[in-house]
Amino acid sequence: MKYFRSRQYPIEFVLSEGINKDFSSHNHANHYVLSFCATGNATAILEGSPLLLKENDFFIVPPFMPHAVKLSDTSILVSLCLGKSFLAGYSPQKGIEILEASLLSPNLQQQVTNFQARLLLQAIPQIYEFHLTCKRELESDMAALCDCLTNNLTDSIPLDQLASKLYINKYYLIRKCKKYLGLTPHKFHLQNRVRKAQDLLGKNKSIIEASVSTGFYDQSHFNKSFKNIVGISPREYLAATQIL
Repeated sequence: MKYFRSRQYPIEFVLSEGINKDFSSHNHANHYVLSFCATGNATAILEGSPLLLKENDFFIVPPFMPHAVKLSDTSILVSLCLGKSFLAGYSPQKGIEILEASLLSPNLQQQVTNFQARLLLQAIPQIYEFHLTCKRELESDMAALCDCLTNNLTDSIPLDQLASKLYINKYYLIRKCKKYLGLTPHKFHLQNRVRKAQDLLGKNKSIIEASVSTGFYDQSHFNKSFKNIVGISPREYLAATQIL
């Protein structure tokens, strides 16, 4: 896997190739993701429905939508991760200009053909339209849960405490969270802590700093959780990350 990050904008390109891996059900709290199959084929599962991707097919995932991806060692999947703040801060025209400049980065041009870059840019207005007209509405208790678990990333939060805060039964909370987010509250919170650690690593924090800042005081637990969610270890992630 390779990662291409922008220092100036909340933009990241992820290249997944040569890996035979199933990324189980997960979501992204603060990003829209546009993924396209550059080579071979792959399978995406969006809210329980399978979607077979052939070369140059793509799909868009809004924040909080549960999805899974299955890759073979012959498939190449390129994913663009756009922060919600990017869509809020730049018009579609300006956003396309910024992304087009990013795609001209020499290290990324080696991975994405000109034809695929044009296809990706043509899909950007759809993300803006989706952001403006098709926002995923969460019920009030799920919105409160997401707010709690995305704004408290320094430590684990007991399930009983969450249920008490939302005034609902903890077992009902687990079922409802899995229905709306594709994950249990614990796994959703763990995912967000790892994503925050991933962001910190991208901002030149050390592995120890990133793990402690997100409440992982056991390095082995941090490494295992990071690899399970990101697909590679923290050290491999640092080695695989390039700046646009």
